[in-house]
Amino acid sequence: MRTKSGGITLIELMVVLAILAILASIAYPSYVDHVRRTRRADAISALTNMANLQERYYTQRFRFAPNLTSLGYTASPFRSPDGYYNLSMSLPGATSYTLTAAAVAGSSQAEDTGCTSMSLNNTGVKSPLSCWRR
Repeated sequence: MRTKSGGITLIELMVVLAILAILASIAYPSYVDHVRRTRRADAISALTNMANLQERYYTQRFRFAPNLTSLGYTASPFRSPDGYYNLSMSLPGATSYTLTAAAVAGSSQAEDTGCTSMSLNNTGVKSPLSCWRR
């Protein structure tokens, strides 16, 4: 008489691995998308902070700061707090500004379709608006 052992067979192991592979193939892209959306908060925070500094500068000097160094940023290239975005500013007119956060090249944020560059201007217009929503 043969006794049945308590181990698992190779087929059972392969079935479990196949199920895990299917779950991972579904979960990983969702995880990566969630991480990208979460990291957009870094750009939103940086742009909002820069806008607040510009408005403070304007109330003290009656003009907008000509560059990011005037706002207190010291390191070049100027980066967001967590380092996922490069920050820049343009002054198209004496009474207006546009702040931009562009994803750092080579980072996972650079693959964030449609949201690799986010901007905010002096009137509060946010672009692209879909990237600013949580």
